[in-house]
Amino acid sequence: MRNTASWLKLVFLFSLLMANSIVIGQNQDQLTDSQLAMQYYRLGVYQKAADLFEKLYQKGRSDFYYGYYLNSLLQIPDYEKAESLIEGQIKLNRNNLKYNVDLGNLQELKGNPDRAKQIYHQTIKKLTPSVSQINNLASAFIDKRNYELAEEVYATGRKLMKGAYDFRIEMAQLYYYQRNYSQMIVEFLELLNVSDVYMQQVQNYFQQAIYNDADESLNQLLIDKLLEYSRNYPDNKAFAELLIWIYVQNRNFPMALIQARALDRRLSEDGHRVVALARLATDNNDFATAVEAYQYVINKGGNQEYTNAARTEMLQVMYRRIELGIDNQQSDYEQLEKALTDALQDMGINAETIDLVRSLAKLKSIYLGKTADAQFLLEDARTLRLPKTEIAAIDIELADVYLMQGNDVDATLAYARVEDNNKNNPVGSEAKLRKAKLAYYIGNFMWAQAQLDALKASVEKLTANDAAYLSVLIEDNTGWSDASDTAMLIYAHADLLHYQHNDSAALRCLDSIIANYPDAPIVDEAWYLKAGIYRAKNQIDKAMDAYRTVAEKYPDDVLADNANYTLATLYENRLNDREAAMTHYLKIITDYASSIFVTDSRKRYRALRGDK
Repeated sequence: MRNTASWLKLVFLFSLLMANSIVIGQNQDQLTDSQLAMQYYRLGVYQKAADLFEKLYQKGRSDFYYGYYLNSLLQIPDYEKAESLIEGQIKLNRNNLKYNVDLGNLQELKGNPDRAKQIYHQTIKKLTPSVSQINNLASAFIDKRNYELAEEVYATGRKLMKGAYDFRIEMAQLYYYQRNYSQMIVEFLELLNVSDVYMQQVQNYFQQAIYNDADESLNQLLIDKLLEYSRNYPDNKAFAELLIWIYVQNRNFPMALIQARALDRRLSEDGHRVVALARLATDNNDFATAVEAYQYVINKGGNQEYTNAARTEMLQVMYRRIELGIDNQQSDYEQLEKALTDALQDMGINAETIDLVRSLAKLKSIYLGKTADAQFLLEDARTLRLPKTEIAAIDIELADVYLMQGNDVDATLAYARVEDNNKNNPVGSEAKLRKAKLAYYIGNFMWAQAQLDALKASVEKLTANDAAYLSVLIEDNTGWSDASDTAMLIYAHADLLHYQHNDSAALRCLDSIIANYPDAPIVDEAWYLKAGIYRAKNQIDKAMDAYRTVAEKYPDDVLADNANYTLATLYENRLNDREAAMTHYLKIITDYASSIFVTDSRKRYRALRGDK
């Protein structure tokens, strides 16, 4: 059987060569010698390739054809002709020592390692104080994977150049090829010891090396070396800056902040470095580190620009924590209300503090129930000299306050005014979406759906997605029967009550749907909204019961994958139940292949399972 397989393999290879020979023969008149030589070389027909490359090489002694000619001779092999070729090339290029490496390599192929070493060392002794000559010879050794001799070339080059050029980058790359990360790092750090102008270049090299580091040993080694250099060279800020950079790459913002504060103090800076780090931490949802960084700049005082920026941005981070439900106690709301009010009293209500005004208005209307205060703040703010889009955004928020107050008419008029004044821009689309949502809240489903269908083509992705979701919700849950329409009306009212933060009334409406209209298609949505309300109120047990009802009782409905994913994240992050979390992540992977949660579920499942 094995002999038959071998024979078939030989027949196949012979047929392939014959087919290619026929093609080459048919097209030979149309191909140049160079193209034909390359064809033979790629097919492994080295004798014919060598004959053609010899002819091409003789015409102009091109280095390109020399390389292919030599390789063809070595493959045949014809070592005598190869040696003659190399020696001729050496005579023509006395100062280019890379051809001596070809000669040494030939001796190794011929089984003369001692003669090869002799040639290599004699070649290194011929080096002159020329950066290009040294780099060319080292590159020739690297091409042959002879890294030790390449290192010797660079070491010799350093002595010859006498400090004019140290080959730090080249040596670092060489150590990288050898996976000698410790020495690679030292070379790069010594380069920064000469000048910090190389910072971006060094960061690029480290970023690529870390990305390709399979066993993840480089990262900690780099941190250790940077800490060592920071201690040994306290006057060189480059090492501290690089240490901050690597911590940021690792998303380790607390450690980055320690270094940033130390550098700020050491250099008597104005806090700009710490503010920049706080912004990065905020972008990566590390709000605790961001607040700590901003507070440092505020306490530091001094530069008014950065102090005001830190105060403003810290308050916005605090509001973001409330939005996300991280800080969800009445005391949290009142503490932020006082901080925002104090800041506005100190800095005034103006174009620079308008974001604080809007945050305070949202806090008062949404979380503290002080809609009259919010209305006054926003009406006062819209009288400032602000860009048209900023005024429009304030008007939308003012309309939201009217809706919170139950003033549907004024809310509709305010949304319509923004839409009319901002045709074909994102603010206008957002106003139109909220006006359509208001119509949905009050049960005007047909008109709302017409507006939503028009918005589904919006260039603003979030607006289009929200419009599409609400349009589908209305379409899927109306028109089936009087009972389903009534259930939908109650659900929309519950949604409005939830928006107005009247959650107890919203829950009563949802419970009435579940009890009185069990066959209505909106029931799974009712359970899901209940779960969301309980979760926002931090009633996790009740929230999970509701999510489980959606996942288990309505497995074929559109929210089943959402419910399973939310359950998985709650088990993982709130209850620390790895097995239950894995069960729900796996269910999404196996039962809901088209879900938007599949990719993240697969990643989280593997992480919980312990995969690397």
